[in-house]
This record gives sequence, structure tokens and C-alpha cells, in this order.
Amino acid sequence: MAFSNILQKELAGKMPEEKLGLLPGGYQIIGDILIVKLDSKLVRQRKLIGKAIIKIFPHIKTVCRFKRLGPITRKPELEIIAGEKNTLTVHKEHGCQFLIDVSQSMWSKGNKNERKRMAELAKPKETIVDMFAGIGYWTIFMAKHCKPRKIYAIDINPKAVEFLRKNTFLNNVEGKVEILEGDCRKMSKLLENTANRIVMGYIFDTEKFLPHAFRMARKNCTIHFHRNAKDPETVKEKLEKIAGKHNVKIKFLKIVKIKSYSPNTCHYVFDLKITKP
Repeated sequence: MAFSNILQKELAGKMPEEKLGLLPGGYQIIGDILIVKLDSKLVRQRKLIGKAIIKIFPHIKTVCRFKRLGPITRKPELEIIAGEKNTLTVHKEHGCQFLIDVSQSMWSKGNKNERKRMAELAKPKETIVDMFAGIGYWTIFMAKHCKPRKIYAIDINPKAVEFLRKNTFLNNVEGKVEILEGDCRKMSKLLENTANRIVMGYIFDTEKFLPHAFRMARKNCTIHFHRNAKDPETVKEKLEKIAGKHNVKIKFLKIVKIKSYSPNTCHYVFDLKITKP
């Protein structure tokens, strides 16, 4: 039975009948926390809905209402509507564990298949650079499953770096990961001609970081370039122009549509093989 139907059954007679049809059809579970989006007309009933969700999912300790996402920081704005007053949890996926504060960092379930793909693509003994490491969305999977020589995990957010460090220990991969706190563009000089593989897991204007990825790349490096776009062909043209300006040749190995981002816009990843002079 669909989630909305289960909620309707649980809340029948407890809230106005005309609002039952507005109940959400989906949710996201991160560890023992459930996050749900509510129609604006259901805000007054949010606590009642939260209690019903806890009853439906006894293993859930906290229910949060998703309000909005910060335009620059991408920090989620949430409200706890039922259960424990706690947004810290441990999320498990593909044999890895992640300590995460859902009020501080996003965890996209739509990226699950891509996280698995990266764990399968990365090769033993590679040196990998994760330019936007966050709490370890890509780094931990690759370090856990691929036996790399080293992963340089870069992030500018001190809070994300704190959780990234904890997650390397939680997964026993601290010896494989070197964490660098700061702007990946400034780190590119330090890591010049270092990487066999680079992950660019940021989807907004990612091309402005591409010249710095070229700098960190070794010969025949593979770059996984993430971007939200309406038309992937337009992105391809941009990448070819940037590569040309930096005397770099790129070959498009694969373009993967990860998920829908907004109407007419999707999250893509472009697998690039680059050749440097």
C-alpha cells in the first residue's frame, strides 16, 4: 500500500477529510530519522502527521519536516515534528556507515546508485582526488571498496570536515584518506599532477573548477564531472571549449543521468578521460 494511503488510513477522522488527499506520497529515511515534505496547507497538522508516521514506522526515532534548502550553503532547513529532539544519526549504505547531522548536511537517496557505481569504477592503487568531499559521500565508498593508494578529500566547510574525519575512522579507512580543509582551487597547486581519478561532485557551475581539476590530473586521468543541466549536449560543448583553452584533450566515456533535479533539469555525471601535453 502506498505511503499516502497508509497515512490517510491512520489519520482518518483525526483531521479534516479534505486535507487527507494532500498527505505526502514519499519520504526519505536517513539512519533512524525520517524526513518528509508537507503541503503548505498541512502545516497546522504537522505534529499530528509526525506522530502518525512514528506509529507507522516504530524504528524511526525522529520525524523532520523539510522546509527549504539554503541557496548557497545547501544546508537543509528542517523542523522536528515528532519523536526525539535529535538530528544526529548513523546511516548505513553499501557496507559503509556515515555519521551525519541531517540539519547540517544533505544526503540524497537519488545518488545511491552513483555511489555504488563509483565504488565499482575506482581501481586499486589509484590516487584519487575528491574535490568536494563533504562528509565522505564518494570518498568513503571508494576507500572502503577499492583499495586506492590514497584519496585526497577536500572540503571548505569545517563542519563537513569534522564529520568526514569521524566517518573515515568509523569505516576503518583513515589510513587511505588524507583530508584537506580549504578551497579545492587553492589546493590544486599542492596536488599538481597527482590524480589518476578526480571526483567533482558539485552540480552548480562546476565548470569554473575544471581548470583546477586539469592541474591536479595526471596523464590519462579520469574525471567524474557532476552538473545539473537541461541539456547535457550544451554542457559537453562548454567542457570541450574549456579543455581547448587549457590545451587538454577530453574524451567522453559516459554520461549518466542520476536523477531529476527540478522541472526540465536533471543531475548528470560526465565521465571524462583527459590527455595532457
